[in-house]
Amino acid sequence: MPLYPLFILLMAIGLREEYTITANALIVLMFWSPGWRHPFQDFQIIVLAWLVLLIGPDYLVWRQKFRFNTPEFIVDAGLSLRAWLESRINNFSSGSLEAFLRAVLLGDKVGLNDEILDSFEMLGIRHMLSVSGFHVGIWTGIILPLSRIHKHRYWQLLMNVVLISFLIFYASAVGGSPSVIRAVGSFTLARFALLSCTKIASIHWPMVMGIICFLMEPELISNIGFQLSYLAVFAILFVLRKSAWSDFLHHYELVDHPKPPFWLITIQISIAAWIATLPLVIYYFGFASPYFLLGNLFVVPFYTVFIWSALVMICLGSIVPDELVAFWNYSFEWWNNLVLNFSAKLIY
Repeated sequence: MPLYPLFILLMAIGLREEYTITANALIVLMFWSPGWRHPFQDFQIIVLAWLVLLIGPDYLVWRQKFRFNTPEFIVDAGLSLRAWLESRINNFSSGSLEAFLRAVLLGDKVGLNDEILDSFEMLGIRHMLSVSGFHVGIWTGIILPLSRIHKHRYWQLLMNVVLISFLIFYASAVGGSPSVIRAVGSFTLARFALLSCTKIASIHWPMVMGIICFLMEPELISNIGFQLSYLAVFAILFVLRKSAWSDFLHHYELVDHPKPPFWLITIQISIAAWIATLPLVIYYFGFASPYFLLGNLFVVPFYTVFIWSALVMICLGSIVPDELVAFWNYSFEWWNNLVLNFSAKLIY
């Protein structure tokens, strides 16, 4: 059975109480792609739709009685990892840097004041404060190079198992938000497909994870974070569907040499995600930043430098001179105040 129609059907069931979804819209979406269509597959889609729409509502009732619980060892490992990260962050950061790192690495925004939240919203970069695929990619960038120490397939497999295990524990440590679940799940599927030399279009991985999320916890579908995450990732994958960067977004390793320069890809990603999420952002928040491109191209990279350096501090902070740690904290304060002052001028 085609994966795409199944994903559309389950998302429609999960969102039926939140949005008005007509039968005509559902039919158009299910039969949208002509690349794989012929009479027999159309018949399969019709049968699939009938079965899903027949069983789906009863399944939702059944799931209310039989809930999925995260395995205890994953919860315990996540709590231990979170405690360790908190202690390391507290050791080498303070003030606004500590609040920023707790937000981007732990998903804890309690320490962020309204000024910085408004600033990030005005610049269209508030997504940076939500743990998502962007942050999963940062952790992957640290651990994945270990797989290149040796080319033996067992070593490759071992390092990928270690990396995926860490990401699962990390997802638990930050609360298991929909965007993190999608990113970690898509990465896991894409990495093992890459290791087994299985060529599957990257857009399939988020659809598989969407189906898994529906089956395990249907309420996730109505979560605004889930909806924004999926709209953004599908728009990005659609724009990059013929680029090597499309696969890179899931398994974080370039197989083919990408033709467009990275700065152009960054612009494409920002515009695609902004356009796709614009209707929901306006509907739920009543505001969409016109400065999103400026923020994503010129502000996010500098904050990303501090995130990367924070990971170095987490691992090596005990041997870094105190003077360098103090300068690093001061540098962030200076940069953060510069961004706040600039965004304040845009607001007023």
